[in-house]
Amino acid sequence: MSIKVKLYMSYLAMAFVPVILLMLFMLFIFFAGEKQDLREFTEAKQNESFNQAIIYGELSYVIREDTAKLENDIFVQGLQERLKEQWAGFVLTRSGEVTEVSPFLQDLSPDEDWKALADQPPEQMSFRLYRFTSHEIGFAYPDGSPGTMVLFHRTEPVPIFWHPLTLLAGLLFVCLTSLLLTYFVSRSIIRPIQSLRTAALRIKEGDLTHELRTKKTKLGKQNEVVQLGSAFEEMRIRLKHSIEQSLQYEDNRKQLLSHISHDLKTPISAIKGYVEGILDGIANTDEKRVRYMHTIYRKATDMDQLIDELFLFSKLDLQKVAYDFKIVDIGRYVEDFMDEQRFDLEKAGVALKFEDLSEGGLRVAADPDKLNRVFTNILNNCVKYMQQDHADREDVITVRIRREEEYAIIMIDDTGPGIDQADLPHIFDGFYRAEQSRNSETGGSGLGLAIVKQMTEGHGGFVWAENLPEGGARFCIKLPLTTAIKAVNEHEEHIDH
Repeated sequence: MSIKVKLYMSYLAMAFVPVILLMLFMLFIFFAGEKQDLREFTEAKQNESFNQAIIYGELSYVIREDTAKLENDIFVQGLQERLKEQWAGFVLTRSGEVTEVSPFLQDLSPDEDWKALADQPPEQMSFRLYRFTSHEIGFAYPDGSPGTMVLFHRTEPVPIFWHPLTLLAGLLFVCLTSLLLTYFVSRSIIRPIQSLRTAALRIKEGDLTHELRTKKTKLGKQNEVVQLGSAFEEMRIRLKHSIEQSLQYEDNRKQLLSHISHDLKTPISAIKGYVEGILDGIANTDEKRVRYMHTIYRKATDMDQLIDELFLFSKLDLQKVAYDFKIVDIGRYVEDFMDEQRFDLEKAGVALKFEDLSEGGLRVAADPDKLNRVFTNILNNCVKYMQQDHADREDVITVRIRREEEYAIIMIDDTGPGIDQADLPHIFDGFYRAEQSRNSETGGSGLGLAIVKQMTEGHGGFVWAENLPEGGARFCIKLPLTTAIKAVNEHEEHIDH
């Protein structure tokens, strides 16, 4: 339930709940007073006023026409019984002396000074917490003696404390309703906000490990505060990932300086040594000088290649490398590429085999130059470590291509020593080297496979490595297939990539 709906419902509840509770309270009071409902209470009040008026009419007639009846005890007693039923009574005086007080009034106030009330009757007074009104009537007895009748009747069927009690109960119900509704509504708002504040303070202190948990309703819906908490938690996760990534980049930069310093120092030292040999006259023959110059050139070429790889990796890492995608048949492309590489590999003593298991053309959107670099780096890696391992076996690289759902899979197997299990998850990380079997002495910069990963992901694909059961390593490249779509211009085509 959203906060807006909760607030609307709380406003309606604050308006209607106190009224409902007050009505229930009144019904309880009526029930305690032996009144079943409000209609019976209203009817009793109307009947009481009506019956009082009838009796007062009869008294007025008796006082005007036949005062002798007031000396008749039976008539007076009957009149008092009728008045008692209507919560009324009277006080009679004769020649200034009280001669009759209704038993009903005496029961209500046994210690009352009735003569004082008869001499100066107040307009209103209370008996047993009920409000009564007095009405004085003067008359003359048959013998001519003056007399007065002071009538007392209940004006309201409820005690005098009823109205302030009702007002107090109404205020109490309003306050309780407001407090309870405020508590229950604000609890769903304040608690998440407090959690947000705690999480924000932890982030301020640099602690990004505190997870902000948000509660969902039974229906799985989220109110505004929960949505805010979810967004905050997503921000925390992304910020944590960003910081971890920044720390990783910083660590990579440190490794870069270390690796590049070491890799550049080796060929530079060699170049300096051969140049000093030429300058010092050690290369005193044309044959030696030519050999020294070829070595210097080779070392300089290695340095140039290393700098190129570093520059390319930096551009890939910053996502500043532009891709020129074209629709290519990946099977024919790989076969043509292998034909170009086969001669050089055979010179290095490595046999190259190709198997197309796709059973048809596999069209992918690819940048041929970037894809060429991917396959070249993998093949160079395979050759380098197969030749490093001096086991008595034939050096063979087998390339297979097949289709898997909507992807083209290129598998490159070698017969080398394989990859240590501890190194397998990290070989595509930048500047990573397996120190035991793939150390820097082989001339690797630790950037070749990292460039392979960056370029493959730039094609929307994946790359991974695994060890073969019979020995050797397998590199797998997974590229999404695409379909050429005819555009408005016949000489143009779009790709679904």
